[in-house]
Amino acid sequence: MCSINYKVFGTGDKLIVFLHGFGGGFESFAEVAQMLDDRYKCLLISFFESEPEKPLTIFDYYEYVRQVIKMQTANEIIVVGHSFGGRVAIKLAVNNCCDKLVLVDSAGLKPKRGIKYYIKVYTYKIKKKLKLNIEKYGSQDYKTLSPVMKQTFINIVNHYQNKEITKINIPTLIFWGSEDKETPLEFAKTFNKKIKDSRLVVIENCGHFSYLQSKDTFYNCLRSFCGK
Repeated sequence: MCSINYKVFGTGDKLIVFLHGFGGGFESFAEVAQMLDDRYKCLLISFFESEPEKPLTIFDYYEYVRQVIKMQTANEIIVVGHSFGGRVAIKLAVNNCCDKLVLVDSAGLKPKRGIKYYIKVYTYKIKKKLKLNIEKYGSQDYKTLSPVMKQTFINIVNHYQNKEITKINIPTLIFWGSEDKETPLEFAKTFNKKIKDSRLVVIENCGHFSYLQSKDTFYNCLRSFCGK
């Protein structure tokens, strides 16, 4: 397992666990955690501190986070997941590892693909099989990853949680940027429809990092959702 680092802010009976997106770090949630630590214990987990020996799956990350949470003392656990962190948060919610869930521009759903996407995938596979040049395929971020992390990334993005989310039966806050291109607003609406006890908050003129672009609104929504 790759090294995962974590920090704890504040004290209290309620524990808020923050899970960041792929390639990010817990510093992205540090400011809001410090704003909340007067009343809550905040656990910030950082993934990808060092490269794993072998490719990982979403289950590896879920299991590690579950173990870290078990080390904490709390009467109530609220898990906040952004993007990739949302995938892990969904696993925790489905497996009864938390009492409340917050999905922030979360990944995890199977996107709707147009014909152009499938043509591109088919062309890539043919060229790869024929050992032709495939350098132009894949995002710039993906190209810079090591072979182990490339396979980890593939394992993660190909794990869809559309059926899993129907099993979530805890209060859920869905916080989303209206202009999110990476995890479009369609995702938020699907989460809201499929998760019974959920509330959707859409932030206008914000993208994939809505919690940073509208930090005060995110803080207020989170504090209200977590309760006293």
